[in-house]
Amino acid sequence: MVVVPQGHFQMGSSSGQGEDEQPVHAVSVPAFLLSRYEVTAAQYASFEQATGRSPAGSAPVGGNHPAANVSWDDAGAFIDWLNGFGGLKYRLPSEAEWEYAARGGSAKRYWWGEAFEAGFLNGSGLRGADRWAETAPVDSLSPNGYGLYHVLGNVWEWTADCYLPDYEGAPDDGSARRGEEACGRVLRGGSWSDTPVWLRTSTRNWFDRTERFDYVGFRLAADLVSMTAGEGR
Repeated sequence: MVVVPQGHFQMGSSSGQGEDEQPVHAVSVPAFLLSRYEVTAAQYASFEQATGRSPAGSAPVGGNHPAANVSWDDAGAFIDWLNGFGGLKYRLPSEAEWEYAARGGSAKRYWWGEAFEAGFLNGSGLRGADRWAETAPVDSLSPNGYGLYHVLGNVWEWTADCYLPDYEGAPDDGSARRGEEACGRVLRGGSWSDTPVWLRTSTRNWFDRTERFDYVGFRLAADLVSMTAGEGR
């Protein structure tokens, strides 16, 4: 887990590439923990074997690739299982936490700058550093300014939030937007199947909480207060 420092940022984009990314608004995010890598296929398989949960068909190309074909409900069940071991209390990041962390301290379109550069991520039809037809190992390519790998590309990542079509009335404290239990849930980051317009730090997407796709996974968050002295993660 990586400590993402507290800070302030402008969430969203006024570029016109996504009306659901507006209005741009100021958000203050307390420090929190976020996993350096996406949850891997091997980690998720351990959960499936231990609980008897139906296999999600996660990334057969290798255990160090991200878990995929994981629904929002699947991610929640994995987190409940993991929390049963004690220690950190894991959760999904809020949408605001996710964007703040993915930006890595940058206010640009991508965490490395305004111009798209294929060598930084795993997306659709890219060449060079992206040598994988689908998912890439979670520790491949370069991390962003907070030391997080594949926050853009590889697999879409679930967040805790209910999806709403704009940011009107969105919280300014980094918390998740709640709604009906059956609401569509927000995903961020784009995937191996997406083109550059979908791979920006501000891009939003959503699916029903029960849907599974081979380009959808997740990473873990935790509150700093849930970390006790002497724990090493």
